[in-house]
Amino acid sequence: MKSIAICIGKGGQWKTSLTVNMAYLLKEKGYKVLVLDCDTQANASLTFKARLDDATLYDCWVEERRPLEPAECIQHTDLGDIIVSDTLLAELNSKVLDPASSLELTSLKTKVFSKLEDYDYILCDCPPDLTGLINKSVLASVDEALIPMVGDSYSVQGLANQYKLIRNLTDGENPLNPNLKINGFVVTDYTTNRKAEKNHYDNAKAIADQIGTKLYKQYIRSCADGKRAIDSQDAVVKVKPWCNSSIDYKAFVEEFLEGEGA
Repeated sequence: MKSIAICIGKGGQWKTSLTVNMAYLLKEKGYKVLVLDCDTQANASLTFKARLDDATLYDCWVEERRPLEPAECIQHTDLGDIIVSDTLLAELNSKVLDPASSLELTSLKTKVFSKLEDYDYILCDCPPDLTGLINKSVLASVDEALIPMVGDSYSVQGLANQYKLIRNLTDGENPLNPNLKINGFVVTDYTTNRKAEKNHYDNAKAIADQIGTKLYKQYIRSCADGKRAIDSQDAVVKVKPWCNSSIDYKAFVEEFLEGEGA
């Protein structure tokens, strides 16, 4: 089982869209995939049409309201398996910092990942907020980070902040997650008829080369159907499987699996 955080310290980077469409396509290829919605906005949960009033990630991670095992929190939907988000995840900050609490930054690994079986991939949709401890806790527990980015100056700054957080977890005398790897960058919201988009791709390539990771050759194009799917909280690869965004998501997943040796 491989756990992957899909994260960047900036909103509007198609983070949830990448998580949802990647999960669905991997499932269609026969892989067992579980999505953890770690963002209190619950966009992935809403896209999966999951029940938000049922058992949540809070219950198997923080555990104080109604302690449950992770398997008890999994919902099976048309898009795949998910453990939904909860606004109470915002309490993670105070609980990790509370000396009387047993909750640690690595508790997602010990309380959730270690108790799950039979999944090939766990995809964690992370919040864009780096000021709290949710993002840090997820990255302290996962195997890899996959970073979507538009490639403009704002997302480059969000990437810089995200990379700094990753380095803090992997380096130093007592790193929390020394084996954490950056799987790569994915350029999203790409529009082929704007010259600026080429510059955005070049920006991402330069940064990837600088920090020694890869930029996926396959970018995700923006198209009307793709944007409508995001606005209506759908997986575009399911509702419009042959639009430009869907074609690119399919090619990206093929490239991802090639990197996995599959």
